[in-house]
Amino acid sequence: MWIRKIESTGFLKPTATTIALAALLVLPVCLLFTFSGRADAQAPAPAKPQAAPPAGQLAPPRVAAPRAKPRVVVTTDGEIDDRCSMIRFLLYANEFDVEGLIYSSSRFHWLGQTWSGVEWINALISMYERVYPNLRKNADGYPTPDELRSKVYVGNIHNVGEMERDTPGADRIVRVLLDDKPGPVYLQAWGGTNTIAKALHTIQTRYPDQVEKVSRKAIVYIILDQDETFRKYIEPNWPKLQVLGSFRQFAVLAYGWANLIPLPHRVLFERPWMEGNITVDRGPLTGAYESSNGAFRSEGDSPSFMHQIEVGLRSLEHPSYGGWGGRFVQEKPGVNNVWTNAADDGDMYKPIWRWATAFQNDWAARAAWCVLPYREANHAPVVVLNGPADLEAAPGATVTLDVSSSGDPDGDRLYFSWWQYRDPGSYKGTVSIRDADRGVASFTVPADAKPGDTIHLIAEVTDDGKPPLTRYARVIVTVRPK
Repeated sequence: MWIRKIESTGFLKPTATTIALAALLVLPVCLLFTFSGRADAQAPAPAKPQAAPPAGQLAPPRVAAPRAKPRVVVTTDGEIDDRCSMIRFLLYANEFDVEGLIYSSSRFHWLGQTWSGVEWINALISMYERVYPNLRKNADGYPTPDELRSKVYVGNIHNVGEMERDTPGADRIVRVLLDDKPGPVYLQAWGGTNTIAKALHTIQTRYPDQVEKVSRKAIVYIILDQDETFRKYIEPNWPKLQVLGSFRQFAVLAYGWANLIPLPHRVLFERPWMEGNITVDRGPLTGAYESSNGAFRSEGDSPSFMHQIEVGLRSLEHPSYGGWGGRFVQEKPGVNNVWTNAADDGDMYKPIWRWATAFQNDWAARAAWCVLPYREANHAPVVVLNGPADLEAAPGATVTLDVSSSGDPDGDRLYFSWWQYRDPGSYKGTVSIRDADRGVASFTVPADAKPGDTIHLIAEVTDDGKPPLTRYARVIVTVRPK
């Protein structure tokens, strides 16, 4: 392991070498990262932090090659909640390959109508520039301010749903979708989808031989559906294109958050927490956050990029798995590739708020990175799964779940919590997890589980730093015949 272990404290503070390795390490096998509000049962009592087992007691951990960063394009109508979301986005800019930051329109905002102009993104990048040197001390991969400025474009802004004009923003999307770089491109619609629609229309009419390629490559994440271009153009003309439609679920982080986020998560949105962790004494970037009397304002668009932050929940593998950006079910199976709001335990908003304490604490840690040196800041644990992330087991079989080789770049103690995420699994019964508060847990596949049923198990690994940070592993068990 890249962190030296001792039995008395679990981990030593890292050396300069381990700090560098921690900064460079990227997600072992889809299984690094973040936190939750519990799913189908009450949270277990806080676990005691565990020292790592002696060397050689466990099989070597399964670690994958570093993954490419998700390629993302943001389109925004510049509403106040977009500006708030952009501040959070910039703090996570090292997690993405940012391909475009594009001004667009919506039914709420367009040129000449409650319009924020085309300078506010660059203004926030200038704030980012002032904290960029310190962000780099805490994590690798942050793009330079000039790199971000080079990705700012003006798209289709002249009217609601306008997709007739060729614009620099739409042309940028076309170039990104037609290039030969591997991997998906996530097109985020913080406002309307009209600039994205214009780009797709250009490809359909000028590059018809590329439609299949682009249908496989692009993934559109829509917040609210803020003009008619999705339903009238994208959906009927691009039936194979994957679309994640957060048409209602996003509201948990929008203006009505106080009525939708339950305790204890809600306190992390109120004025004392925001001023203590985000807006005061954290530098000019988060200081520019347009709060509501000191409290969280609205970030209805943030789920569109939180979905792509790799935290170990494997949410990019399938829309139904769920993660920080919500969870989705297919709208019209066999007809289109549109996925829309799923419910957890019957609650439309729970697929986002269940993780709220984790992602708010994570945001607070990044705000602190703007002003603190590495050794005074907190950094997320690294979750290592010993064993496969996907496996098969028959009813009555015992399955061992092991993340005991996980570590922390700051040498913090770790708390473990295993739980069943019932909603994305097809087995709807409850499994009993033994030693759920330890790094090594187990369960027996229930006798009534049918062949083909899936059971999702989540490991939360939380450090004792300030703020406490969580990362996850997800193990998916498919039931096979006896």
